[in-house]
Amino acid sequence: MIKRVQKVKTVEEVFTEFQKFNQVKNLSDQTIDYYFHHCKIFFNYLSENSIATIQSITSNTIDDFILWQKHKYSNDITINTNMRAVRAFLHYAMEKQYLPEFKIYLLKQPDKIVRTYSDEDIQKLLVKPDLKNCSFVEYRDWIMVNYFIETGNRLHSVVNIKVGDVHISERRVIVRITKNREEIETPLTKTLIAILPSYIDTWGLNPEQYLFPSFNGNRLTENAAKQAIEIYNRKRGVEITSIHAFRHTFARNYIVTGGSAFKLQSLLGHKDITMTRHYVHLFGEDLASDIDEHSIVERIKPTLNRLTKNKRRA
Repeated sequence: MIKRVQKVKTVEEVFTEFQKFNQVKNLSDQTIDYYFHHCKIFFNYLSENSIATIQSITSNTIDDFILWQKHKYSNDITINTNMRAVRAFLHYAMEKQYLPEFKIYLLKQPDKIVRTYSDEDIQKLLVKPDLKNCSFVEYRDWIMVNYFIETGNRLHSVVNIKVGDVHISERRVIVRITKNREEIETPLTKTLIAILPSYIDTWGLNPEQYLFPSFNGNRLTENAAKQAIEIYNRKRGVEITSIHAFRHTFARNYIVTGGSAFKLQSLLGHKDITMTRHYVHLFGEDLASDIDEHSIVERIKPTLNRLTKNKRRA
């Protein structure tokens, strides 16, 4: 009987294929680097246990790798971060039929506490500086804070926005650099429409320049933006200094003020609604605050009470 020849492939060979596939899919450099750095930990484990071929990996291998990590790392989040990369790689190997299909589970962990800015924090952050006399950096940071609060855009996207991407008359910003490499349109609020033009004019920013450049006019790096916002916030007496917390604050405010989850998904550039649902779950207590106002029973209760009284009399 003639049988199909199954070529034995090393883990390294398949991972090279996997990364080439990711490049073809046009995944971001950040994602490709993420797979490289976190799968490397898995490959070190395999090497220590003399596992070289992809076909040698089984569900038991994964279970043992998780236990090995539990002795190495005290944080379940770190383990799950590694496992998401490994899972993506092994799912690729399964799709290519280098491996039989088996489940790869993550560690169960409690929901991470999401920090958001309070209304008091935001009031402190939005106090307008003396725009006629303040430095470029202070002016820029004030505009940037307004932008983060009003849009919920990611930092990686914001530092890559150019002045030409801002369309005041159309009330939109074209965000070209996103996590999913898909352009999104962010609507401009009245606040941003009011403050962006004078900021651009005051500093003579042309369409090809970045909207939030460094002092020298170059693209502001993400680390520089984080440092700038940390300094800005602390000067204003705000303890939280996280830029990503602006995104959480935007999502929370949108949900508790009755915004559509599907619209929020689009505004935040989520590929699917999973993360949006997570926000709804996290801010459930806020949603419950006005639940009685939307209760059908509470709305019809006066009529219901009247009907009940009439029935008793009859």
